[in-house]
Amino acid sequence: MIDLYYWPTANGLKVGILLEELGADYRLIPVNIRTGEQRLESFQRISANSRIPAIVDHAAAGEPLSLFESGAILNYLADRAGRFLPPAGSVERQRVQEWLFWQVGHVTPYLSQLQVFLEKTPEPIPFALDLLQGEAKRLYGVLERRLAEQPFVAGEYSIADMAIFPWIQPTRQGIELAAYPHIHAWRERLKARPAVQRAYASGASVAAGERSLILE
Repeated sequence: MIDLYYWPTANGLKVGILLEELGADYRLIPVNIRTGEQRLESFQRISANSRIPAIVDHAAAGEPLSLFESGAILNYLADRAGRFLPPAGSVERQRVQEWLFWQVGHVTPYLSQLQVFLEKTPEPIPFALDLLQGEAKRLYGVLERRLAEQPFVAGEYSIADMAIFPWIQPTRQGIELAAYPHIHAWRERLKARPAVQRAYASGASVAAGERSLILE
């Protein structure tokens, strides 16, 4: 049994998608980040950085294993199951890793900040918006060029796709998706997957009003 400490943000949805794809035995434990539950000492013992998602694997060898950071969790779960991550030492695995780290290191920081400045600042801040919207378009361009070459970012469908997909929220990010036809086609492929649909339905059962759950 895996406990998933979770809120249906883009980062939370990544892990939910993988668990559904794996058909894993797991339990959702909501951590309401809108009311500050991520700062509770009980949660900090599981997630030292006070951020969701985090997991506790009760089936790990020895004693239960807790992990935080979504990229680390995706790698662990995929390795544990032997699916959606190629074998250690292979070129294919490194390809998955580079796109996973691209998502963690570039997509999340810039697109999350863009959403904050678009949705939460009392007054527009032109310098910040110009900077972040320019970077968002650059990142969309990187992904568009990659998907023009193949149907999934690392060749076969993998945890890299699962990590990127919830962050591509064009309406929230002020992006016209019509300018990125290969991203649009990729999103439609993922949206059609039953596991993705189940993950989003589970998220809606926790907090239906979360903007990350909107799949336009």
